[in-house]
Amino acid sequence: MDGFMDRHGAPLLLLTATWLLAGCDREAPLPRPDATPDGGGGGAAAPGCAAGERTTDSGCEPAGIPPEACGAGFTPGDRACAPVLPDAPCPAGTMAVPGETACREVAPCGEAPWGDIALDEETQHVDGAYAGGDSDGTPERPWTTVGEGLRAAAPGAVVAIAAGTYPEDVVVDKPVRLWGRCPALVEIAGAGPDTAAAIEVGAGADAAEIRGVAIRSAGQGILVSGASGVVIDEIWVAGAGAQGIKVDNEQGLAALTVRGSLVEGAHRVGVHSAGAALALESSLVRGTLESGEVEGTGVGANRGEGNTPASITVRASIIEQSHGTGVYLIASEALVEDSVIRDSTGIGTNAAGMGVLAIRNSRGQPSQVTLKRSVLEANEEAGIWVQGSSAVVEDTVVRDTRPYPDKLATGWGIYIAADLEEGLRSEATLQRVVVERSRYVGVAILSSDASLDGVLVRDTLPRDGDGKHGVGLAVASRGPLRGDVTARGSVVERSRTAGVFIEGADATLERVAVRRTLPQASDGRFGRGIEVHALDTPDGRSGLVLRSSLVEESVDSGLALFGSVATLEETAVRGTRSSADGLQGNGVTIVKDPGDSEATLTGVRIEASDGAAVASFGASVALARSTIECNFIDLNVETESGTAGKITDGGENQCGCQGVSVPCRAKSAGLAPPEPLPEGL
Repeated sequence: MDGFMDRHGAPLLLLTATWLLAGCDREAPLPRPDATPDGGGGGAAAPGCAAGERTTDSGCEPAGIPPEACGAGFTPGDRACAPVLPDAPCPAGTMAVPGETACREVAPCGEAPWGDIALDEETQHVDGAYAGGDSDGTPERPWTTVGEGLRAAAPGAVVAIAAGTYPEDVVVDKPVRLWGRCPALVEIAGAGPDTAAAIEVGAGADAAEIRGVAIRSAGQGILVSGASGVVIDEIWVAGAGAQGIKVDNEQGLAALTVRGSLVEGAHRVGVHSAGAALALESSLVRGTLESGEVEGTGVGANRGEGNTPASITVRASIIEQSHGTGVYLIASEALVEDSVIRDSTGIGTNAAGMGVLAIRNSRGQPSQVTLKRSVLEANEEAGIWVQGSSAVVEDTVVRDTRPYPDKLATGWGIYIAADLEEGLRSEATLQRVVVERSRYVGVAILSSDASLDGVLVRDTLPRDGDGKHGVGLAVASRGPLRGDVTARGSVVERSRTAGVFIEGADATLERVAVRRTLPQASDGRFGRGIEVHALDTPDGRSGLVLRSSLVEESVDSGLALFGSVATLEETAVRGTRSSADGLQGNGVTIVKDPGDSEATLTGVRIEASDGAAVASFGASVALARSTIECNFIDLNVETESGTAGKITDGGENQCGCQGVSVPCRAKSAGLAPPEPLPEGL
């Protein structure tokens, strides 16, 4: 670039090498306020942890996930975690869970006829191949149907099932242990779509167990209702026309644990809880299919009879290849830990493939979701979507979120938004979270409240449709509800267009590092470290507090403030470069429009800007205890919308370069203000 451009696009070749070395124009001293603030000088760093580090009981810790915080079955690397799994997807009927490097069958078969079933004198034996006609449930004269074995079994007894296909609907109404030799050899095939399920566990069957069988059903695979303490262990739902496994409270309180199981090819929901308690452990839910226009959810939860919320726990499991959402919550609660949710794909613009979706119900009752030590990857539209609800995310990675085809505003890593229809804010706490390679926005907080601690957002990519955006962290307001975010010890790096984008909202950033923001891919414009602008509403001004932070290697502006208010304390802005279209690389840019802008800079260090260290366009700037070093222009003021820019000297400011210190003075170089980003989120 040969120089700056004036308002008519002509180059401004005003500044000589001598002026650049000195770093200041000597014609206009800064005005002084009535009172000078106390404190030291020169923009020294605040004591404590550095920008991009979080404070811990033992000291300082870089943003992201420390190696020791990765879950069981995960391996650490680059401040993130990755699941230990086979290199390729497992074939049908086989599975692996985090920590396993080879695909395996759901359970070993053992030796014929009963394998590893725990047999005793009360066991009722079932073998469909027995042709003696004198069945009594003994090993020598087994029953030929599962139903016969169940009717003969005493409470607590084992019903042992030999290899074979059993075309019947099984009803469990007492606490027995239904135990097949292995899922690869024992199949219960539901009789038809009009029955409740291939296996129904009902009232009176508390503590019943189902183990070692495969299920095929034209309707539901397994239904548990009105029974608590039920355990499903090492089963394979090999196909179901409706839910693979469902637990509900229609017949009374119900609680189910699914362990070591494979559910694949179910329709609508792989594993579903309606008003009941569900635990999914060391299991794989794969390839849940849509039913008509209803998406296929891997694990779902909603309220049941009496408006009772569901409560689900997913632990050490994988939910993958859902034709819809991985985990779907409606006015319910979920804990997901040490698990993987991946490769969810949408079936339409209103049924996209999110990793986790938590929303309210028609009564305005919210959901609550907690994710710990997990990985959500290669999901569509959003890795995590929370609306009118609350979320806690800890030690978790959200990566490679893809846009839904033909839907432009998709590809959110984490999306936390208010439900404007109900006036419900969302609340989110993100701690030691990594969000990388999202295709649109890494973390978005819209009209909601969020706290970020040790969050690492990196390599956000532009959206596919038009090459725009690629924002790391976005905080915005929609309607009457205002967005509000506090971020500490976090890093936003290698974003596109803007590292942090704030629109009509409030943000407090402490010890946050915003690094190496890149221009917009579509046209090479922008690349701002932080952009703050107002909405065209009476209370639309944004508010930013930037404390003990670092903004470096931005393009166009390190911080660009439009019609808003900002306070910068003990913060460094350095290495701001000019954009490819020649727009000045200002360290801090403050623009009056669309309303009054005000900025207070205390203890700030701004260095090595291609343009001005501070550029005021009709805005008011207070500068105190700050260091302005080796910038092309130190302090620039211009008139905008009839208002002259003003930079007020609060004392103890230093300007200069290469050891040469000069008084800080403001001048006009005839610069034109930059434009805000042309569209919101």
